Amino acid sequence: MKNNLTYNVFLAVIIAFSCLTLQAQNLKSLKGETTKISEANKRQENYNALKQLGYSEQEIYEDLGNANFLSENYDTALFWYTKLFKLTDGNAISNSYLERYNHALKMTDNTNVKKVAEKKDWVADVKSDYYKKEDRESKFNDFFINPTASRKVLEDFVARETAQPISASNTTTSATNEVHIAIAPDGSTAYYSKSIYVKPEYGVFSKKELVTKIYKAAKVSGQWKTLEEVALGPKNSSAMHPALSEDGKRLFFASDMPGSFGKFDIYVADISKDGTVGIAKNLGKKVNTDENDLYPNIVGGTSLFFASNGHKGYGGLDVFMVEVANNKVGWSVNLGSPINSNQDEFSLDIVSENGVGYVLLNRGEEKGQSQKVAFSYSKSANGFTPDKKEDGILEALNTESKINYATSIFEDK
Repeated sequence: MKNNLTYNVFLAVIIAFSCLTLQAQNLKSLKGETTKISEANKRQENYNALKQLGYSEQEIYEDLGNANFLSENYDTALFWYTKLFKLTDGNAISNSYLERYNHALKMTDNTNVKKVAEKKDWVADVKSDYYKKEDRESKFNDFFINPTASRKVLEDFVARETAQPISASNTTTSATNEVHIAIAPDGSTAYYSKSIYVKPEYGVFSKKELVTKIYKAAKVSGQWKTLEEVALGPKNSSAMHPALSEDGKRLFFASDMPGSFGKFDIYVADISKDGTVGIAKNLGKKVNTDENDLYPNIVGGTSLFFASNGHKGYGGLDVFMVEVANNKVGWSVNLGSPINSNQDEFSLDIVSENGVGYVLLNRGEEKGQSQKVAFSYSKSANGFTPDKKEDGILEALNTESKINYATSIFEDK
């Protein structure tokens, strides 16, 4: 078994990805066979990723079994542990794997399970299989035991690159400049926004203008490095608040580029297999208004949450949801009270399989005191579902323009 920093970092990314996968699967629980197919595809993708790095079958089954076990994705952990046992016929496998297998069976309500320890430090148990006794005092990478550590390292990198803390803002103006990070499903690529000064489009002696651009970073030999600015619009326009679909194939963001309906609109661009970002398309008037539409966050594949002060709401920025599937856009729905209020609510995320999410809002007595507040939501078919009576597709708009990135509309083909 490989015992080096790169190996641990990559395994940690698999753990973190497994956690994100577990969160996203909750929103697909009503889709039956579609969910099963999606899970099978993700298992194959994880297997292929490790295989391409040169790991053996046994190492792959061990890593993926342990990663899913630690993230409490027990069904998938059982899948990989079973493959491990079949591959080795039980030989050269520590008893701890059998204990984890039985615990996973118990947690999936399997009645045919042997007695297992009620309380056990599973992190230490898994760690013991990766480190020899004489090597236990060596440096232990926090990525391995803490799925959030991987993101913390990335946040520290972005904070250094942007000279801005990764924190919430309290007003519409300053909120547009908040640094957002979007991480690809494989954990090796990320997108973030950074404010820079550029020469004005007109006026040779005019002062430089402050705009915000989205940059692409990649993990190289375990270290994050900025690769390039993502070309999404003209140099004098801003692009910010990147958000990735769970398959990593679509990049959502907010921009004030020419062709926007308001101050900031929400756009989407396709990402090809080679990482190239395609033409940005405006989500149209069912999403965007003549004011600010910001903070896109795609959850469960098709549910887009965003903040707007242009749609009818309670006041300030409210959080809305809209279904964005293939090339169809539904009608934006205000999530109502108590999520929204007469003050600013910036963004919303679903983070737990137990019906828990978080909303970023500003309801403090002092300005600048933004809060991240937990809430519960219903798992029923009616939870966060737009009114189907108004369901429709995005109206076709005139796309004849020399600036194709500004007037391309996300519409039916």
